[in-house]
This record gives sequence, C-alpha cells and structure tokens, in this order.
Amino acid sequence: MNILVLTPVVPYPPHDGDKLRLFHFLTQLKSRGHKIDLFCLTRVESDFRYATDLWKICRSVHLHRLTNLDLFFNLIGGVMLGQSLNVSGYFSPDLRESLKAFWQTDNGKSIEVVLAHRLRMAPAAFEHNPGKPVVLDLTDCLTAYTELLRERPGVPFTRKIAAGWDYWFLRKEEVEWTERVFQSFIISEPDAQALRELGAPPEKVSIIPNGVGLGSGVKGKRPDGYPEKRPPDGTRGRPVVCFVGNMGYAPNEEGALWFLNEVWPRVKAAVPQALFAAVGGQPRSVLKKFHDGKDVVVTGWVPEIEPYVIHADVSIAPLRIAAGMQNKVALSLALGVPTVTTSSAAGWMPPQGRKFVQIADGEELFAAKVAEALLKPRPAKALALRGKKFILKNYRWAESGKKLEDILKRAVHAGKL
Repeated sequence: MNILVLTPVVPYPPHDGDKLRLFHFLTQLKSRGHKIDLFCLTRVESDFRYATDLWKICRSVHLHRLTNLDLFFNLIGGVMLGQSLNVSGYFSPDLRESLKAFWQTDNGKSIEVVLAHRLRMAPAAFEHNPGKPVVLDLTDCLTAYTELLRERPGVPFTRKIAAGWDYWFLRKEEVEWTERVFQSFIISEPDAQALRELGAPPEKVSIIPNGVGLGSGVKGKRPDGYPEKRPPDGTRGRPVVCFVGNMGYAPNEEGALWFLNEVWPRVKAAVPQALFAAVGGQPRSVLKKFHDGKDVVVTGWVPEIEPYVIHADVSIAPLRIAAGMQNKVALSLALGVPTVTTSSAAGWMPPQGRKFVQIADGEELFAAKVAEALLKPRPAKALALRGKKFILKNYRWAESGKKLEDILKRAVHAGKL
C-alpha cells in the first residue's frame, strides 16, 4: 500500500506518548513493505533535525512549523467559529497548501489510503483529498480527558476554562469525525466505551493498544545519579523510586509535584535512605527546584529511559489525571519492576492485568504501598515478574501493527468498490 500519514508531532525520538505510538506504527508498516509519505506539523523548531531519521522509514517526509503566534490566532478563530481548541489550534495554511500540491505529484496520485494521527489532523485529511479513504487514530477519548480536567480539584484555572470549552465541542467533533472516516481506532477499551457512550458508531471504533518495545536500554549501565547497588562495605544500597515520562506534560508534572509534596515525605519517614528520581524531558523550574542530587534527582531529557526503570526498586505512576494507555506502567511491568500507580493511570488495564500492580489513591495509601514495596522487595519483585509475563504476552508492537495494516487494507479495498 501507498499510505499518506498526517500527524501533529514529529515521531522521533520515540520516547513516549504520541511519538512512541506513531513511530512504531510507521516502522511496522515499512517492515511489511508499505510506502509512507509523512506530513508533520510541529510546534518544536528543533524537531526538524530528525527529518533524516524519518527518511529511513518513509518514502517522503514533509515537516511544517506551527508557531506560537499561529497557535494564538488559531485559538481565537476557534472561539469565533465555535470549534474545540484542540482541533482549531492546528490549522495551518502552509501544511494545507503543501498537501494540495502533493496530491498532484506522482507520489500523491499513487496514494491509496490516508492515516490521520490524532483528531486535530482529521480536517486536513479531507481537504483536497481526491476521494481516498481516511483512517483516524484518535488514540485517546479527548472528551473524557477534558471532563476529568474540568472536574479535578487543583487544576489551574486557565486549564479548567480551556477544558470546559473543549469538552462541549469535542463531544460533538469526536463523533462527527468518527462517522465521516472509514474507520477510527483508539488505544484502550475504556476510551472506546467513552466514545460509544457519546454516540460514535460502535462498528467504526476499533481498539489498537500500544506495544512494549524493549530496546538496547534494557542492558544499560546503572544511571548517573543513582546510588550504588552494593556499596564497597557490602551493605544494601539505597533504594530508588522512579517516575518516568515527559515532565513538561501537565499531568506528569502535576503528578510529580503531588508525589513530592504529599507522598514523598511519608515514604521518607518509613524508608529514610530512599531516593526519588523524576526522569524525562522538559521539566519546568517548579519541578527542578526539588532536585538536590541527594534525596531527589530531576534528570531532564535522557537518551534512554529503560536504564532508569530497570535499575529502580519501584516505579510509580502518580497521575491523578490520565487518559489512554500509560506507557510508563506497561514498560515498568515489562522490565519486571514493582509498580505503584493511581487508579487513573491503571484505568487502561484489563482486570487480569491490574492485579500485577499496586493501585493506590490518596497520599497516605500511595505512600504506604511504595514503602511496602521498598521494605519487602521479594514479594514485590515476584508480583512484578508475573506482570512482566502478562505485558509481554498481550502488548506487542507486531500485533498492533498487524491490526493497523488490516484496517488500512480494508479501507483500500472499500475505496476500490
């Protein structure tokens, strides 16, 4: 198949979230012999340096920039037109003119199907499209996510206002675009159920979860900043609690701050020698100020997160606002690391998977579960190793890639009828 892919991110490096998901989909499609023309709309200027890496996967790569000024005027336009900020914010005349020209090229004329990654790219998938079928990767149910934001105590006022606005328009837009495309798919059953309850056609909502890929990082050395596993005197080293993810992402930042302010003092009271590491890119000063290099480490961007997880004694997901599949939870279990998570961060897991993590809400219970895993490492590790078998059996990129390929093939076939 010749596939046109539209995305609001540059899917490299594949560390987390949308980048991770799309990168693996692209590599899976390429490995099956399909040709990909990739159009990306990014807000990050430095992303352009990764074009070379994407050319290794794609037949052609087209990167476009969405500046903060573009976003500002788009948001004003969205308010005036009565659209969600999520969709209206990513209007780009440059991208659309580029797509218009692309459809007239030899590559464009050979396209058999369009894959729109995320709801905000759905409008571009239809503009100037000469009738090719569109498949939409919604990933998460954004209506359900914005509902959480507007109801959660402690969310900044401006985010509550934006979430409240988007909630009313997304509940219509997600259904309308799902009805319009050939097929949509989403990351987990709870997200799919939320879409169905909004009125999306059940037959047009498929589930394709993320897989878990264990790269070279699983063999990485103990990270700098982590205490020695076995000090020279032969005593047990200081235990490490880690939290991995994009620390500039608001739910991760909020979760890290809640953990540090409300949970961590209780853990330290029970396990005074413990160290906490917040691992991942773009932490703001509000989080970086906790870094002291002794009891708390805030790393910023790291080339590989696996060493930080596999050399930790406990991995946590203290998210009080979460949607979709939490890769940090899946990765931690896949590496056999004891995992403590809120119910929000474990919501994507089926019941048979949740028994392999410690689920705790509220600072006292969350702290107690973390401390218990640190003080009783053997039963915690045994539980995690059972969870490892479950994750590696049920979450494979090859299987997710095959599901996507099947949907795209059905779309192509339907387009020829």
